[in-house]
Formats: sequence, C-alpha cells, structure tokens
Amino acid sequence: MELIEQLVQYTFNNEKYTDGFKKRILKNVRKDATAEGISKVGDAISGLQGDKLGAAVLIQKHGVALVSDSAN
Repeated sequence: MELIEQLVQYTFNNEKYTDGFKKRILKNVRKDATAEGISKVGDAISGLQGDKLGAAVLIQKHGVALVSDSAN
C-alpha cells in the first residue's frame, strides 16, 4: 500500500469551549514527520490559543491495490 496523505487531529482542552475541548485537523503533514515534531506543533498552537494540548492523532490515507475477480 502506498501512503498518499497524512493529517493530524489535535484536541485542545479549555473551558471556553462548549464541550471543554475543540478538535482541529491539519492537512498536508509531511510523510517523514516524527511524533516529537507533531507534538511540538500541537504545543505551539495550543500556546497561541491559550489552550492545553489534550491529544494528537496521526491519520494516514493509503492507496489500496484493487484485485480483479477473474470469475466475473
């Protein structure tokens, strides 16, 4: 399978949000991004927003080769 795209979903915690948190998805994450780098970006964004970083989830999209069914 070929890695086509990566995204990261950050959860920011703060009482100012209705549910106490807000989730944001950032696209175009480099394919060679490290966990440390993703964490540092989340920390920087949370600091600018005045929030606390609650979680980071890396989302990967892979291309899947289609297998043809010769019986059809």
